[in-house]
Amino acid sequence: MEIKKENLIKFYLSHRLYIFPGIVALSSLILIIFVILPQTFKLIGNQKIEGDLFNKSKLLEAKAQVLENFDQNDLSKKVNSVLNIYPQDKDFGSSISLLQNISNQLGFSIVTLNLGNVSAKNAQSYALKMEVIGPKFLVPVLLNNIENANRILRVSSVEVSNKDTESADVSMGIEALYSSVPSTVGSVDSPLPVLSQKEEDLVAKLVSVAPATDFVSAQPSSVNTSAVPLGKSNPFE
Repeated sequence: MEIKKENLIKFYLSHRLYIFPGIVALSSLILIIFVILPQTFKLIGNQKIEGDLFNKSKLLEAKAQVLENFDQNDLSKKVNSVLNIYPQDKDFGSSISLLQNISNQLGFSIVTLNLGNVSAKNAQSYALKMEVIGPKFLVPVLLNNIENANRILRVSSVEVSNKDTESADVSMGIEALYSSVPSTVGSVDSPLPVLSQKEEDLVAKLVSVAPATDFVSAQPSSVNTSAVPLGKSNPFE
């Protein structure tokens, strides 16, 4: 035992210049690995979270400022107008009722009015097939009133045949447009969507569409019914 103790003392005296620094270095390494590094990473993470929260608060503040500048009455008017003109669902009843009113206003009698296929395009639509009988000289007026109704309707085809000198049988294909409202408009911390100039012009165009009651008045005139218009272009194409 005495020999071992003497050897230990002798070893310590011979290597004391290395033992103590080694113990200090090992203690420092343990301290760095288990204390300093975790706290440093935690501090960096907290700073990142704090920066994200600051950016979100600034974004929300900017969005709140933009929302405060909106004219609520004007915005509601535009939304209601657009949804009436360009509905979010098929609304077959509205389209059929509108065509019936337009036809009756000009003295046309509906012979048939049938639903066609639903389009799978981005601008969703469905077809209507309508056959009417009425005054020959009012056929162009009928087409014009359909295309200027307060619902986006497009006359895709027209076939006119004379019943007699005063009346005509008109068969037409009509396309009614609609579009589903997006289910999401972005998260709370996402930038506020802003309409482009092209989209602003489109909204103005939709709002300015003449209401269904503002039909073009029927005035007798000499009209070539064989050259009737084939419909306006899709404003969403």
